Amino acid sequence: MKVSLRKRISTFVQRQFQIERHSSKRIAPVHRTLRLIQSSGEERIMTLVHNISCTGVAVQAERPYAPGTLLHLLLINEAHTFSLAVDLNVVRSLRIDDQYLVAGTFVRPLLHKEITPFIL
Repeated sequence: MKVSLRKRISTFVQRQFQIERHSSKRIAPVHRTLRLIQSSGEERIMTLVHNISCTGVAVQAERPYAPGTLLHLLLINEAHTFSLAVDLNVVRSLRIDDQYLVAGTFVRPLLHKEITPFIL
């Protein structure tokens, strides 16, 4: 009996670790946050931020990007009073209807004061 209970708990704990992939909490911005994407040699593309954290971001884009692609981003808050240039390593691109959810990690983690203008 103890073995089966231990096995059930072990399975539950493993599932929890598999579900959470982010090292920090992702927050959906309250207001619309724009992002300009530019990879090497391409024109700038405007997208919307889906969620953001100190370590990464997910955006809705019109086209996919291959995992490992380095994107140069310019994040702009809705009021156009704050912008931040960051580099992003693409981790995944998922197709959702006619858009793509592009997610990745920042090359350097952002400070709390750097993401505050985008989430308030």
